[in-house]
Amino acid sequence: MYRNTSTVVGVLAGSLLLSACGSGDSSAPSSPAASSATSSAPSTTAASTSPAATPTAPPVAAEVADSIKQPSATKIVAITEDNDPNNLIGRPNGYVSAAVIYDSNATCTDIGVDCGATVEVWPDEASAKTRSEYILSILKASPILGSEFHTLDGPVLLRVDGKQLKPSLAKKYAAALTG
Repeated sequence: MYRNTSTVVGVLAGSLLLSACGSGDSSAPSSPAASSATSSAPSTTAASTSPAATPTAPPVAAEVADSIKQPSATKIVAITEDNDPNNLIGRPNGYVSAAVIYDSNATCTDIGVDCGATVEVWPDEASAKTRSEYILSILKASPILGSEFHTLDGPVLLRVDGKQLKPSLAKKYAAALTG
């Protein structure tokens, strides 16, 4: 009986070693678009266990905001630890970077999504999704707080004011992000 258990353990150990070596397999997706079509849990696991995997730096929110701004955008303001209304930037469980897109169709008194749109860059896609779900659940429970259009693209969460900006403009921002 002991010999059969040893054989099973040996076979399993060998299989694990072979599967770890196969992470550079040519059948793996070779483009970011192909990777994003797969589920996030396996690709995250594969990336974290692969010795050849090089983590890519998350995008900078102000650069993302500049690339998706619409003609009605008047300015972009980067969120820093000094002006962050949420006190989340650079903190544990917070975003990596953020920026506000001021849109001429919106008026605001404080820096935030009610100025038009906000781009938040999170450490990973799961964190961005959790943030989106959290905000949307609060707004659903308390409609008096307003509404927002949310678009996720990997670790990037685009929040567009749903009270002052028209849905058609929100769709343009979203399309520019995911385009």
